[in-house]
Amino acid sequence: MKKYIILLLLATVSFTFTACDNETEPGGTAVEKMAGTWYVTWEQKNAQGEWEDVLGGTVELNTYNTAANVPTEMWLKEGYLLNTALKVATNYAGRTFEMAEQTVSVAPEVWGASEITLNITGGKVLADAATTPSGMPADSIVFFVNVQGDDTYKIAGFRRTGFPADE
Repeated sequence: MKKYIILLLLATVSFTFTACDNETEPGGTAVEKMAGTWYVTWEQKNAQGEWEDVLGGTVELNTYNTAANVPTEMWLKEGYLLNTALKVATNYAGRTFEMAEQTVSVAPEVWGASEITLNITGGKVLADAATTPSGMPADSIVFFVNVQGDDTYKIAGFRRTGFPADE
């Protein structure tokens, strides 16, 4: 019986030491400071040249790394007006992004056609440059979408904080 207790004790000690291995730090993605969920407004200039909200509130936008996980590109997915994911070129060091003119499939009931041509300019992610509805600082995103060479929209907002007051 003493032999079994010693074997059990040795097995327990060996399992204890193997459980003490250092955990590997997984790291982040190549565009992690630009990636996230954002609450944004779509604005268009009115007759007086002032930007006004065209949707009557905020919509969700997501930015995330591509499968290549490189700092020169990311996905931008808007699920309301465009309802598509767009691959944009990024300058990670400057936290900027843009997209050359591209034809995308869209909902014809929203845009009047099943495909539109658009480009993205002036895209920026600014650290702690926004104030959330709860009054806390958050990262800001802003960019301009030109549709069919005619209409330009300003999309701007803040990174999701997860706090109920900001939802």
